[in-house]
Parts: sequence; structure tokens; C-alpha cells
Amino acid sequence: MLILAPARLAIPPASIYAGDGVFRDNRLEWLQAAQFWTAIYYQHANAAIINARTFAVPSESIVLFPPGCRAGNMKIGDGTDHMFISFDLPADSGKRYAIPHLVTPATQFYTGFRHAASAVSNDTLPARAFAWTLLLQVALDASRLRQNEYLYAAEDFILAHLSEQLRIPAIAESSKVSPRQLLRMFREEHHMTVQEFIRAKRTQEACRLLTTTNRPIKVIAEQIGVPDLAQFNKLIRTETGTAPSVYRQLAKPK
Repeated sequence: MLILAPARLAIPPASIYAGDGVFRDNRLEWLQAAQFWTAIYYQHANAAIINARTFAVPSESIVLFPPGCRAGNMKIGDGTDHMFISFDLPADSGKRYAIPHLVTPATQFYTGFRHAASAVSNDTLPARAFAWTLLLQVALDASRLRQNEYLYAAEDFILAHLSEQLRIPAIAESSKVSPRQLLRMFREEHHMTVQEFIRAKRTQEACRLLTTTNRPIKVIAEQIGVPDLAQFNKLIRTETGTAPSVYRQLAKPK
């Protein structure tokens, strides 16, 4: 699941800095400036850090580090070729967007990124236009945003362990929050309990597998963590109004 950060894109950046090279000690860990985004084009595979989360960065990807975040890279030195642009977003009003942390593959942005990184010392306008366009192209609807960043980690853990018996303490530990905080996050942002969220995601995944694969219903039930077929049938009936086998038939393209 993506890490998403809010941004207002009503007007383009007013200030921008850019360059290229390899990561040095100052990119092992840093605190992102409060008013600046940093976009880094990775020409190598690495692992990056945004606050509490570490994630793989494939070669030819862009990571967008939001203002004020604790950032880092697991790999520095030789073989860490990259380009970067740091820029502000001065708009303080207008529509909010959700900006994803990772754009991959990002080869379609390579030429523009290269031009922005190399020409900014002569003329900042093309680089500012590129940074603005980049965010506009990757931006998602603000409804995707989470007020509490740790909720992303909880959701990731749940989706990665749907086939297992999910317990509140384990989910909370994976998210680096207390069980009490975890329960509050789900109530405030999802307006449901953790167990209701898990049930919804299991149902969603079951329906996807029923309509896109030919796997036996028993196998699908096990994959989503509901191996009891009676319980699985009840889950799908509650959501779709029909038994799993009937839902599969009805959902098949005519």
C-alpha cells in the first residue's frame, strides 16, 4: 500500500534546487525541510525510509519525500547514481491531493528529470514546471489520505497476512503503536473496528479471486483466512447476497 502525503497544487513551485551524483553520508539519514519536497530519481536499486517505514526502491523509480519527514537510504556510496530536485509548493489554498511516495517504473519521467536536474542553474522555470507537472501526473484524490501515517503500516500488515489469524497485538506491534492507538485509528479514519476492516478486506479479496481465477472455493477460503467453508459461505452471502459458486458464475463475462 502506498504512503500518501497531502499537497496543494494550485500554483507551481517558487523555489527549486536540483542536481545529480551518488548518495553520500548526508543521505543515509536526514530530516526533510519543513517547506520542501524532494523528488529523487533512482538509477539503481535501493531501500528508502520515510518516517517509520522502509520500502524497496527498484531501479528507474522516483521517490517523493514530503516536507518534514524523516528520510533515509539504506545504500550510499558507489553505485547509487541518482538525480534530485527539491522544491516548495507555496499554495496555501485550493484542492488537496494525495501524493504517493513511490513512482515505479518512472522511465517516462527520465528525460524531463535529467533536463531539470542539469539546467536549473541557468533557468529555474523549466525545472519548476517539471516538478509541478510530475506531481500533477502522479497525484491521487485526497480521499485516499490518512490522517495518521501509522495506519498505512497496519493496513499493509493486514493485507499481507489475510490468510493468517490476525490479532490486535500483532497488528499494533507491526505498526509501532499500542493496541489502544490502533483501535482509535481505525475508528477515527475508517469508521469501523479493526475486525470489521479485516472482514471487509477478506471479502474483497475473496470476490476478486472468485472472479479472476479458477481456484477451488476451498483454496480461496484458505487463502483469505476463513478455511471453514460454512463461515466462508456466510461471509460471501452477506456481502453479495449469493453463495460463492453462484457469485462466480454471475460475475463471469458473458
